[in-house]
Amino acid sequence: MHTTQQENEVGGRIGTGRIDALSDGVFAVALTLLTFDVVAASKDIGEGVSLAAHLGHQWPTFVSFLIGFMTILVCWINHHCVFGYVRRSTPALLWLNGLQLALVSIVPFPTSVLATHINGSADDRRTALLVYGALFWSIATSFAVLWRYVTSRGLADVSVDPVRAAGMGVNYTLSSCWTVLCLVVASVSVNPALVMWAVMFAVFAFPTAFAKFTGQRVHARKGTPAESAA
Repeated sequence: MHTTQQENEVGGRIGTGRIDALSDGVFAVALTLLTFDVVAASKDIGEGVSLAAHLGHQWPTFVSFLIGFMTILVCWINHHCVFGYVRRSTPALLWLNGLQLALVSIVPFPTSVLATHINGSADDRRTALLVYGALFWSIATSFAVLWRYVTSRGLADVSVDPVRAAGMGVNYTLSSCWTVLCLVVASVSVNPALVMWAVMFAVFAFPTAFAKFTGQRVHARKGTPAESAA
């Protein structure tokens, strides 16, 4: 006779080990793909052009690699943060996570577009940034949807740290709205949008610290002491 736990395991509702393994693999592959353009930058040196001059002209490629690497790394950090709370999986969670991984795997494309057109016309630079920004918005929104799903379906144990959990819910929603604002600004002026995205990078590079900051203010606004919530 099957136990309830065995039935849940067959249905994919117990544990997230395989999700974590697949996710880490996709993140690793996406990071690896970024290196292809960097390696290519050391080749095809023109006749009579010194290596130093050639590499100097390839700076957009190196900047693009750094942007792409930081984007994927920040996504991985936040993915790790979210699944630190998740205790059970469902088929829908597998799909949501898979779609998010699909977005992450596309990151090398807009970063390559940025590298190619960063020295182009103003319209090309704006288009390249909007392409990157659109993907950034999609990823930010996927985190908001993913977090809302795991908390609303009881798949996440927010009692581990309710203050940070409350902050994460607010932060991921705000990040989606912030990226929309960045896209609007980018359509008018590129440099301010770059600064806005840099701010968001800095914040979400440390999601747990920022979530605690936001969570404490959420509890304070509700009149609930953070200590009692914990």
